Amino acid sequence: MRVKTILTSAVAIKKIKDDGRYTVSGCKGLQLRVVKGIKKYFLRYSVNGQRKTISLGSADSLSLADARSLANDLLKKVALGEDPAEEKRLARKKAAEEKKRKQLTFSDAATQWVAERKAGNYWRYNPKGESNTLSRLYNHVLPHIGEMKIDGIEPEDIKNMLLPIWNRSPSTSSKVLADVRAIFRWSIALRLRQNRENPAEWNGALGVLMEPYEKTRKVEENFSGLDFHEIPKFVQEISALHSRSSEMLLLSIFLAARSKAIRNAKWADFDLEKRIWNIPLEDDKAKDLNRERTIYLNSAAVCLLKEVPRFSESPYVFCNAYGKPYSDMAMNQVIRKAHARRKMIDQTGWIDREKSSRTGKECIVTQHGTARSAFRTWAKDDELGNNKKFDQEAVERCLLHDRADPYKGAYDRSKMEHERRRIMEEWGEFCTQLLN
Repeated sequence: MRVKTILTSAVAIKKIKDDGRYTVSGCKGLQLRVVKGIKKYFLRYSVNGQRKTISLGSADSLSLADARSLANDLLKKVALGEDPAEEKRLARKKAAEEKKRKQLTFSDAATQWVAERKAGNYWRYNPKGESNTLSRLYNHVLPHIGEMKIDGIEPEDIKNMLLPIWNRSPSTSSKVLADVRAIFRWSIALRLRQNRENPAEWNGALGVLMEPYEKTRKVEENFSGLDFHEIPKFVQEISALHSRSSEMLLLSIFLAARSKAIRNAKWADFDLEKRIWNIPLEDDKAKDLNRERTIYLNSAAVCLLKEVPRFSESPYVFCNAYGKPYSDMAMNQVIRKAHARRKMIDQTGWIDREKSSRTGKECIVTQHGTARSAFRTWAKDDELGNNKKFDQEAVERCLLHDRADPYKGAYDRSKMEHERRRIMEEWGEFCTQLLN
């Protein structure tokens, strides 16, 4: 649009009726633009050879004198190398972001947090990690604070969210709190939450608010386990079953291994000649990339594995009719059936005697409590002298427990292979002493 008449006074500006672009005197680059009768002042200027235009405001609310003064002030900034139009654009962008931030709900932040972790392969070695996290958020978090603005959530809101599951499921409540704490830490780091306090931080106000409920919180019991003295008899009875799931249970006992690692074990992970089982990261409880995951096989385990049939269509050592791993209930089902048979004989069955006596309930043993707790107790038993016979750090390494030192073996890289092999071999002999 071609620039029309030069306007020199407020009266002249008031008389303008036609749409167009008009030069205004008194300041270089000052213009009046009229569109459908609406008059606005603009300033045209150059920065680094580029022509820029910035709106100064409506002629109805901005006098000519004020328009000239504002335009001259902006030109002084231009002379200093500044760009008023760009500054205005950035200010608008910041204001829009601030408005959006103030409207951000916890549900919005949680969705972005999960998406970022997924994009970064955070759960790469934990296939159920994302689904478990989402389940906890949908079931225990979002119904309480999901629609609340992330900036307005206080420790008391987190307390009210936790209380319904605090006693009912301590383990779940701890995981939920960890998820929520992580989402707030992420939100604060990205300045999505202007309030720098993390309302889910236990060492802050939340811990104070939860103090009255700490002492009444139900203490979650450990997995029910068999007294190690009963292991040989238990192994004898399970060995007589001759099923894939019973063999799987026996191997977990011989190697004091976790359920997931045993169920997902593949033939490719074993070297029977070297008597080594390397557990893949995805089948381990801990996801540290540098963590050692080698279990040394004892004779009991090697003999059992040599008897297990191999199926070309499945890579798994223990697989169902479809060539897939057994469910996490398979081994405990074997135990429950064995318990029922044993109970018909001695009216007691395979139970955790100490726990059953303490709770007044029948606590049938579990795979985890039997395979791992029994091994750990046996390896430290002072009646047998094992507490002095075995190096206790090596015992922990047999269980693939993390090192106690803060550097996680960065300096001490010994595998203690000889001692661990000795411990595992003697454990295998102890377990199978009643077998022919």
